[in-house]
Amino acid sequence: MLLKLVGCLVFFGFSIHAQNQFQVRNAIDSTSIKIGSVVNYAIQVEGNKGKNVVFPEGESFSPLEVLESFKIDTLDEGGRYRLLKQYALTQFDSGHYYIPRQKVIIADKTFYTDSLALEVRDVVVDTSKTKLYDIKGIMPEDDHSETDWMTIVYWIIGGILIVALVMFLVWRFGQKKVDPESLLPIYDKTLLALDRVPTESLLSENKYKEYYSQLTDIAKKYLEEELAEHALESTTDELITALNLKVKMGDVALKKEAIAEFQNALQNADYAKFAAINPSLETAQFDKQVIANFIQKINEGKPELTEEQLLQNETYRLEQEAKRKRKRQNSMIIAGVIALLAAVLSYFAVQNLNKITGLVLGKAGNALLDKEWITSTYGVPGISLSTPGVLTRNPVKIEGQQQQILSGNQVYLYGELKSKFNIIVNTLSFRQDVGYTVEQGVEGVFKQIEQQGGTNILVKNEDFETLNGTKGAKVFGSFEYPIPETDKTIKFEYTILIFAEAQGAQQVFVFYEQGDKASQKVMKRIINSVEINKSDN
Repeated sequence: MLLKLVGCLVFFGFSIHAQNQFQVRNAIDSTSIKIGSVVNYAIQVEGNKGKNVVFPEGESFSPLEVLESFKIDTLDEGGRYRLLKQYALTQFDSGHYYIPRQKVIIADKTFYTDSLALEVRDVVVDTSKTKLYDIKGIMPEDDHSETDWMTIVYWIIGGILIVALVMFLVWRFGQKKVDPESLLPIYDKTLLALDRVPTESLLSENKYKEYYSQLTDIAKKYLEEELAEHALESTTDELITALNLKVKMGDVALKKEAIAEFQNALQNADYAKFAAINPSLETAQFDKQVIANFIQKINEGKPELTEEQLLQNETYRLEQEAKRKRKRQNSMIIAGVIALLAAVLSYFAVQNLNKITGLVLGKAGNALLDKEWITSTYGVPGISLSTPGVLTRNPVKIEGQQQQILSGNQVYLYGELKSKFNIIVNTLSFRQDVGYTVEQGVEGVFKQIEQQGGTNILVKNEDFETLNGTKGAKVFGSFEYPIPETDKTIKFEYTILIFAEAQGAQQVFVFYEQGDKASQKVMKRIINSVEINKSDN
């Protein structure tokens, strides 16, 4: 059961925000739960009546999961109201977490609650009542930190060769088969089309209109291509006039009787198609023969090509053949050049794999692996580490109350978040022992990332010890970061080392894009190189 809050919040770790007549509080009922258990989170708003209040919903509680969002409880106190909104949260992975700040909108004002720390503990299993199996040896883990680029290059070259082979086979054997009839002269194709008109079936079913339509379409297509332009769109009279003109100009030798028979057949077709006046069966069959004979007479009546025209046609044929031959040669040259370029690029890629993949894929760690690493000591108290480049000092001003506590604060940087890889070294020296502990540094990590614009922050921590025996803490996890001036949001992983001594503290931050295995390897190399300079303490 969730605890109902009326009056003041009695949860652990509550915070209060007030502005003018509005007051916002948030709290959790426990700062430590077991994996999968429920922590109750509440937000209470006090204010004047008549003001619209919008409570957070959705994924704003990440990395915790919202099991249930309860209805708002309202308490009327005369001229003011008190609203209570409660949530049931959980987490199924152990570690130290922070419930992010939540946004509450009251009228036209926006309020933010504080983030609250929460510990999620492992569930202790009673092994005395559990059947235990033989412990197996440690299985080796596959190392995926580096990609086998040689294999990828071989696959790319093989893919190029396969594509080239497929293209050749398609060009050689996959060309569309040519219909032998398409190679026939127009005269032969026309006679073949007339022969295929189903005369008996159409006329026996009294389909004279369809029968004559096929005959006249075949005849007009032949005339349009061989003799008379626009024959398909011409009426019978227009077509006969055009034919007589062609005879007069000497383009074709036709007798008047042949033209008259053809005209009569076209007129019978017009009666059947447009007036539904069908001729006799014998006339219809005779008209088909008239059209076939007329086409034959046109073919015989065309003047023979002169020697010059025949020579021009042969020249044109040879030119087309030469063009096709040049095209094939050019295709072979282009294919050869592409193959040569592919081989050169593949060789170059093998020699510069990390740099190329860093530029093309945007993985920062690939380029860092090839850099000349430098080991140096930074700050006071001094901390030494190896990095893929010299860290740049970032001046920090110590102002106000900090001057009473700090005698020095040095910050050193390499890269930045928007470049997807970032190293920060921060050293603090205190004027006296202020009791600063590693635990305090761990607790401040969440707020430090949140101040940088991180969201959906996951925080875990464990003990850490350098090779020389200096003890500290390692904080690690993930968060999302919106890249400035873009619409992109990148998910980062991070590892932070924190050390604290009597009058000094050191922090090492490494941020890198999630999924970048090379950057993860860079991070491990940096972390494993860290040492505290005892002589400076």
